[in-house]
Amino acid sequence: MIQVDLTKCTGCKQCETACAFFHTGRISNRLARIKVLNLYETGIDGPVVCNQCIERYCMSCPEKALTIGSYGQIIVSQTRCNLCGACEKNCPIGAVELFNDIVYVCDLCGGKPKCVEACTEKAIIWIDEEKEHTSLAVIKKETKKMNPSQKRYFYIKKQGSEVRKKWRKAHA
Repeated sequence: MIQVDLTKCTGCKQCETACAFFHTGRISNRLARIKVLNLYETGIDGPVVCNQCIERYCMSCPEKALTIGSYGQIIVSQTRCNLCGACEKNCPIGAVELFNDIVYVCDLCGGKPKCVEACTEKAIIWIDEEKEHTSLAVIKKETKKMNPSQKRYFYIKKQGSEVRKKWRKAHA
């Protein structure tokens, strides 16, 4: 499972570059399965990537085009997928996105996530052991009518607010 520490992220987007290049041989943030947001108004930068939530909202695919792999990652069958967008719509944090007739979601790079390798600040780490997955039920209610981009923004802003509160408390 990938874990993100917003206190360490510099917003450099090396994780996006590594992800896109590994999967497509091209460098483009649109082709990455991880998206880094720079929230300049709060000073928070952070990546949004599938965190393998407890609820697995994306799995409500009517075509059964999504399965869970041996690492807990989401695997998309492009042959079964009819691009209905149910997975994208149901992901509360915008970690699933349809672009150029392809579903983009983290597949953990076969157990060796390139985003983790590329993160020099250790803001993204790989946890190989069984750990309790995050619940996104509260976020789901709040992001129900948002598009993926808005969901990512909301998610990082909400997490960033908590980071800033802790920082202010520690430095008061």
